[in-house]
Amino acid sequence: MGKYKAIISDIDGTLAPVVYHSVISDRVKKAIKDLNGKNFTFSLATGKPFFLIEHLIEELEIKSPVIVDNGAAIYDPLTKKPLWDSIIKKESADIILEIAKTYRKEIRASSGRESYELKDKIPEDMRPRKFVAMGLKPEEAGSYIKKIEAALKDVIVVRTSSFKGKDLLDVYVTNPDATKQHAVLKLAEILKISREEIIGIGDHYNDFPLLMACGLKVAMGNAVDDLKAIADYIAPSVEKDGVADVIDRFVLNNNR
Repeated sequence: MGKYKAIISDIDGTLAPVVYHSVISDRVKKAIKDLNGKNFTFSLATGKPFFLIEHLIEELEIKSPVIVDNGAAIYDPLTKKPLWDSIIKKESADIILEIAKTYRKEIRASSGRESYELKDKIPEDMRPRKFVAMGLKPEEAGSYIKKIEAALKDVIVVRTSSFKGKDLLDVYVTNPDATKQHAVLKLAEILKISREEIIGIGDHYNDFPLLMACGLKVAMGNAVDDLKAIADYIAPSVEKDGVADVIDRFVLNNNR
C-alpha cells in the first residue's frame, strides 16, 4: 500500500461536482470501495453540515470519522454524533449575523447535525459552529470578509464555491481553531497516524488548510490556481474522476 495510510478528500468540486446533493461517479465510487479491507482510511473534509453528507457516507461505506462544517466538527459516522466541535461565542455570532443580513443573501448556521436558515436573530438554544453567507458575487464576498475581519478578531473567514451559481461564492465563518487543518490534525490523532501519512485532496480556497495539514498535497485539475501552486500533484478534474486517479496512482499503484 506504500507510505500513505489515509486520504482526506473535499467533496464539492473534488469528489463530486458542486451541487446541493452531491452525486459521485461510478468510477470514483469503485476506487474508494477498492480500498476496503486494505487497512487504509478514506475520509471526508467538507464545508457541508453532517446531514447533507449522510447519503455519501452510506453510499461509500465510510466507517472512519469525517470532518464537517469546514473543520468546525468531527463526526463519528456510526453513532452520528460529534467527537469534537468548536462553538462560536454568542456575542460574535450576533455580530456575524448583523453584518451578513446587510447583503440580503441566504444565511445559514450549523448547529448539531443540521443547518438552519437565519432571518432576524439567533435562537437562544442554538450553538452555532459555522455561519455561511450563500451565493455572493466575488465583490460582495470580498466586502463581507473585510467587514467580518474588521469587526471580529476571534473568527476565521474563508470563501469557497457555491451551488447557487458558477461565478458565485459562499463565505464561511468559524472559530480560529475550526479549520480543515486543525480538524485533520485532530483526526490524525484519532486514527493514530502522522500527517505525513495522509493525502489531502481539494479544489478551492477553503482547502488550503486541508492540504497544508497533509503529507501529500493534491489539487484537482479544476482547482483555483493558488491551490495548484502549493500542490505536490495536480489530479485530473472532477469531471475526469480525479479522486479515482489519486487512489490508483498513490495507493493501489495501478497508474504508475
